[in-house]
Amino acid sequence: MISVENSVLIDRHVDDAWAFVSNPRNESAWHTDILQVRRTAPGWESAESWLPGEEFYATVQFMGRKEYAAEITALEKGRRIEFTTKEGPFRPIASYLLEPVDGATRFTRHVDMPTPGLLRLMAPFMRRDLAKRNARFAQNLKKLLER
Repeated sequence: MISVENSVLIDRHVDDAWAFVSNPRNESAWHTDILQVRRTAPGWESAESWLPGEEFYATVQFMGRKEYAAEITALEKGRRIEFTTKEGPFRPIASYLLEPVDGATRFTRHVDMPTPGLLRLMAPFMRRDLAKRNARFAQNLKKLLER
């Protein structure tokens, strides 16, 4: 299992940060491996936030361009979202945690990625790459929200 985590302090109120991060339409603006999110729930076009248990498809640019099914496996409104990939060789679990800090927001992005079978041999290389990507995504979000 590869685990990486990055935190950034964003100079925006936690409610503002949550409104942006919890809106699926914004995911590809800062999480640049995600090219598109296609939600499966009826009426999703008008939903402003992820829904607990919601399933969706993400088109991802990581080791080739692919579409993966995923699910919101935990959601604490205003605080935390967890996504679990349901197919593919890696099936990462990613979570976003938002915490208020003196009028700002500490945003933490955590990823656990199983490395089954022979993929374990690639784990050291994958860990470095995943850590860099994770840090970049958190910085992207910070830049977007502080504009």
